[in-house]
Amino acid sequence: MAQSLNTKVDLTTEAVAYLGFAQYGQIMVGDKAIEFFDKRSVENNMQFPWKSILRVEGEVSRAFRGKKKIGRQFSIVLQNGKKVRFSSKETGKILKTLREYLGNEKVVQAPKFADAFRNLYYRITKKKKA
Repeated sequence: MAQSLNTKVDLTTEAVAYLGFAQYGQIMVGDKAIEFFDKRSVENNMQFPWKSILRVEGEVSRAFRGKKKIGRQFSIVLQNGKKVRFSSKETGKILKTLREYLGNEKVVQAPKFADAFRNLYYRITKKKKA
């Protein structure tokens, strides 16, 4: 049986983890870690202690009349630079709960597709000036 790191659980919800292929299961956010337990096999789980998380990136898009909308997907970026991507219907609740433990500076908006080109342009122009 898988042993949980948490002593108190704040949020449990259905989610999908994307690690090459989709794994369906549940995300648990607690006082010591965020954990994902696979639906088919509880032994096949992922545990991320708060110290190992560098930041959490959530998808934010602009809806009608400039309103911002939180997308279904978010990524956990670990200290070693690896990204683990998740999807859930209750992403907003998950991100709010993660913000309580990680702080506002670690729960950030995911970079957009156009940001990659903008950053590349700035790097090229910076090299030309130097």
